[in-house]
Amino acid sequence: MKTKAVPHIILAVILALTAGVLTIRWLGSVRAPTVEQAKPAAPKVEVVVAARAIPKGGRLDASMVKSKGFEAEAAPQGALRDVQEAYGRISARDISPDDPITPDKLMPKGATSGGLDASVAPGKRAFTIKGSKIMGSGGLVTPGCRVDVLVTYPVPNGKNDEKINKIILENVPILTTGTERETKIGKDGREELANTDFYTLMVAPEEAERLALASDTGSLHLALRTPGDADIVTTSGADVAKSLEAFAAAPAGPPLADAGALPEEDAGYSVETIRGTERERVRLDPLTGIQTEDKGHAKP
Repeated sequence: MKTKAVPHIILAVILALTAGVLTIRWLGSVRAPTVEQAKPAAPKVEVVVAARAIPKGGRLDASMVKSKGFEAEAAPQGALRDVQEAYGRISARDISPDDPITPDKLMPKGATSGGLDASVAPGKRAFTIKGSKIMGSGGLVTPGCRVDVLVTYPVPNGKNDEKINKIILENVPILTTGTERETKIGKDGREELANTDFYTLMVAPEEAERLALASDTGSLHLALRTPGDADIVTTSGADVAKSLEAFAAAPAGPPLADAGALPEEDAGYSVETIRGTERERVRLDPLTGIQTEDKGHAKP
């Protein structure tokens, strides 16, 4: 009996093992889809992006924009969703490739150009003044530079055409510069073509008023500032009297001897020239440098 039962036991074990293996495989095939269903793919939305670099002021067309899929949570807020919305719009700034197109990067609808007006900050104004190469530091004043504006005014109720120079604006950005040929009256009274330089500054409305008055009544000058220098300096202005006082207070070499302590014959020196029967003596004062002449007849 025992001998006959052994094959049945072995067969039962084999069948049990086979059933176990098949059960494990079936359970694995059932669980796999469950895991995939637990992590569904995140939905994507189409966003309009730059197909290539778009320069400031460029009019968008089919070659400049394209659609790109973004996860809904990662899509930039307010970005255009349809490329048709971007066609014909003007870029308000430089846009890099694959950069999403948002309303703040475009000029308002209906804008036909992205010129100088696109560079003016809110609350500011673009004001253009005439100048020269000297006024522009020999061509060193270029767009992006910052300058101080100085003006030389006639002194109100002043005598002898008195003038004063004063800084009226500080740390003003230059938007554009340019040169044009204009007709001017030359020294001989004839008309001639001459170069006139133009500088467009970005200023506040009240600064534009001061600049307009200065350009009409005074002589303008630009002082170039170093990048990053935002210091505001208060000055009292400069006139001839103040400039002479500053010049007189500055050291001008070794002190001069007191002319009063010198003998009269040694106070200064003279040069005498004799031409024929006439002589001419030029005397130089050691302190003032004033020349005096003494003419007469030469001794025989």
